[in-house]
Amino acid sequence: MTQRSAATVIVDMATDHYEVRRCTDGTVFAVPRYGIPFTYPLRGGRTSLRAALARQYFAVAGAAAPQQALADALLVLEGRGQDRDPEQLHLRVGRHEGAYWLDLGDATGRAVRLTADGWAVTDQGLPLFRRTALTTPLPEPTRSGDTRPLWDLLNVGEDDRALLLAWLVSTLLPDVPHPVVGLFGEQGTGKTTAGKVLSMLVDPSPVAVRKAPRDADSWVTAASGSWVVALDNLSTVSDWLSDTLCRAVTGDGDVRRQLYTDGGLVVFAFRRCVIVTGIDLGAVRGDLSDRLLPVNLHRIPDNRRRDESELWPRWAELQPVILGGLLDLAARVIGVLPSVRLDTKPRMADYAGVLAAVDQVLGTAGLDQYVSHAGSLASDSLTADPFVMALHERLSAPFKGTSAELLAFVTPPDERWRPPKRWPSKPREVTMLMRRQVPVMRQAGWMAEELPPGHDNVVRWSIRRPEKAHNGVSRASHDPGRPEKVRNGVSQDSRDSRGTRDMREHRLDGASHATLEGDAARQSSTDCESRTLPDSHSASDVSAGQSITARLASPARHDYPPSQDAYASEPRHRPTTNGVAQQPEWPACADPECSEPARRRCHTCLLHAQEEPRYTTATPDRLTKGSP
Repeated sequence: MTQRSAATVIVDMATDHYEVRRCTDGTVFAVPRYGIPFTYPLRGGRTSLRAALARQYFAVAGAAAPQQALADALLVLEGRGQDRDPEQLHLRVGRHEGAYWLDLGDATGRAVRLTADGWAVTDQGLPLFRRTALTTPLPEPTRSGDTRPLWDLLNVGEDDRALLLAWLVSTLLPDVPHPVVGLFGEQGTGKTTAGKVLSMLVDPSPVAVRKAPRDADSWVTAASGSWVVALDNLSTVSDWLSDTLCRAVTGDGDVRRQLYTDGGLVVFAFRRCVIVTGIDLGAVRGDLSDRLLPVNLHRIPDNRRRDESELWPRWAELQPVILGGLLDLAARVIGVLPSVRLDTKPRMADYAGVLAAVDQVLGTAGLDQYVSHAGSLASDSLTADPFVMALHERLSAPFKGTSAELLAFVTPPDERWRPPKRWPSKPREVTMLMRRQVPVMRQAGWMAEELPPGHDNVVRWSIRRPEKAHNGVSRASHDPGRPEKVRNGVSQDSRDSRGTRDMREHRLDGASHATLEGDAARQSSTDCESRTLPDSHSASDVSAGQSITARLASPARHDYPPSQDAYASEPRHRPTTNGVAQQPEWPACADPECSEPARRRCHTCLLHAQEEPRYTTATPDRLTKGSP
């Protein structure tokens, strides 16, 4: 009789006690044939199948299993597992056979089965859960629980409580995206404690909150082992972390090279519930602001502050009660969720539906609060983009044009100006930037859209500033019932609303300029002379020797297209001849198609005229040309 090798003995041992299966991502795992259906990865640390087989081999043979024999046996088992149909593995929460499940993570293998009819703790008919080194047991939830004790631990205002409850309910629903909860507040508001409590309520871990990952690889390692990931004390959000958090909300995926192989790949695909804490993240990018759920924490009075030795024993008492109350609320929400209809769906519409269901069950107004937060975040996120802020400062009338024309308009003509970081340098970058920011701009009140491409297949934009300025002060509207502002005897409202004109696309020195709709009025020379310059131009802007280029470089916001008052008005101290004031006469337009009369130049002329005006002596009968 041929003596069996150690590898064969290990394979037979594994076959007798375990069943190998395959996950949907191709990973092979093992499940005990008898007892609690825990899942074991083939390789890894102390919870792997390799460790279990090494322990059993020593118990049977009285000697340690050869390392090569273990490796050969696992390779055979992995091959067998690849022949199986793929199955879904869940981490902490899952959906199986029409019910939602919450893994208690204890040695009994039990889980909570949650439906619209209620919830129950059971060990029958469970889905397959995987556990990691970060999986800590949950206490068994209490019947007739209550979520109200949660607010004794979190200093959250009443307006934001429905938002957090809806988020906690959504953490029990694994098939919907979850917004990133941002816990913000000054020092002493208990941000870290709040992050720990929210994380431990559904997915307790030995590391309830952790520092921000240093790179994308660190994020995959940290997020792959927990359902809820809490990042503590963030001060800024880098671009790569912003993208990573957005992907984790909607469903992240990554590919890594398998260790000790030349071409083997490991696929990481997951969706996570994320919490971030910090005093202030500053202006975040628009895609992250769309997925952010900000919650402002109030400062804890000194007479209500608790030390650690008092806080966490109290939490251990309240956690089963709060968890039971959360499950009660979740069951009611699941019951009404199919009937929820939103008139308009904001970003993170799945969460908004859960929030609307919570409002229906509890009689709260969380959805209105959520929409209000979204608008504020959109405005704040735009401040992080210098190009959009420059556009906001320079644009007062509607713009229509290509990305190249938009870049030319927003970029100051001053040669001394240097572009800030993240400023686009070419039209293609403007197109990419605008496509990313246009949805956020709409949320902030802008009228912005990408127009259908014309015959030249060039991207064009239509942009109008919001009715409210960035600082929240309403801009002048064209409401005829509103009282007019009068300055120097001239109605400012009527001056700004005397109609719009469509300017043809002009070409000067080979450069194409935008076709624009502007508020520049067609007025007579006499009418222009009776006015002063707008408030955005100081007295230094109208000195007799200043060129048009210098005026355009002014940091103040300009109308587009610019009015004649702003760029072609006479100086306040005009040259005189024999006591008679002279009239400015600007250089002739270089565009042969331009038919504008003197002092009514097209925008192309005004942007490119580099010469100083000539002056003519005004008489009652005629204009007599004078010397430059």
